[in-house]
Amino acid sequence: MGATDFFSIVGTKKSEHAHKLRPYQLHPEDCEVAAESEFPIYGGASVPRWARADDRFWQAADTCERLEPGFYKLGTAPNMGAYLMRTTIATDGLIDIPDAAGSEVIEEFVTFWKLKPQFVERGFLHKRGILLWGEPGSGKTTTLMLMARDIITNHGGIVCQVDHPIIAGMCLAMVRKIEPERPVVALIEDIDAQVERFGEDGYLALLDGETQVDNIVYVASSNYPERLDKRFVDRPSRFDTIRWIGMPSSAARRVYLQAKDPSLVGDELTHWVMETEGFSIAHLRELVILVRCFGRPLEVAIARLDKMRLRHPNSHESPDRTPLGFTTNDR
Repeated sequence: MGATDFFSIVGTKKSEHAHKLRPYQLHPEDCEVAAESEFPIYGGASVPRWARADDRFWQAADTCERLEPGFYKLGTAPNMGAYLMRTTIATDGLIDIPDAAGSEVIEEFVTFWKLKPQFVERGFLHKRGILLWGEPGSGKTTTLMLMARDIITNHGGIVCQVDHPIIAGMCLAMVRKIEPERPVVALIEDIDAQVERFGEDGYLALLDGETQVDNIVYVASSNYPERLDKRFVDRPSRFDTIRWIGMPSSAARRVYLQAKDPSLVGDELTHWVMETEGFSIAHLRELVILVRCFGRPLEVAIARLDKMRLRHPNSHESPDRTPLGFTTNDR
């Protein structure tokens, strides 16, 4: 299914989950505090800096002025307010797999950071939203991580992992108060599941509302974009680029397999590539493990993985299938 099919399957009805959490309400089971009054965002600091306690960073009146480039989780703590906690995510071993859709998204991402003067000249926030969608295992997370690696390595930026819209809004506002020019990427993996859990209003405000910030790219992924309300996808400035990420091409599979097993060359490599049509990165990884680590015959390993895979049927094959090709039971 190509990207041109996106708007025919998304936003066909209002979400049934928006009632689950009122705008700007924090639920006790979702964070460490129970009331909004316990969130002093600025901590009374007249000249804000970063205060450090272990790997958590709060706003304070002194200590460090700049966060180290890297990945950060977002959180809150009673009577302390919002904080960022540095976390380790390995990106050095990422394989830059040749994939047309993913490569185009990364190229646009890299170009965006060079265009701030043009945005400012026209009175626009220097902000971008990218939504990647496709079947599970198609390589969306790899594309996310490649973009994250670029912003950390080449721009000295920080990557914030979003898993609660209100906490994210508070933390990003704090980042902007202390470091207004810092390049930031906010990752929202499985945004449809997050919206289902927390409701729509917090994410709409985060992307393009009262809690939006400058110098940021929001990068979200979804396996089931038909679960998103149309307000997420038909308004540029929330998601300006929406791109289908398909299963790895033969060229991508060749690069991945050879990177993971350099002994694969010539006709043997070509055979592996041909036999893995439709395989996700996760299935390619398991194939290498089964054959090279466990010593299973290639044909046996492929037969086993074929039984595990969810095949994507043609749209006319079954009337009881959703537009993305999965039965209700699959989901």
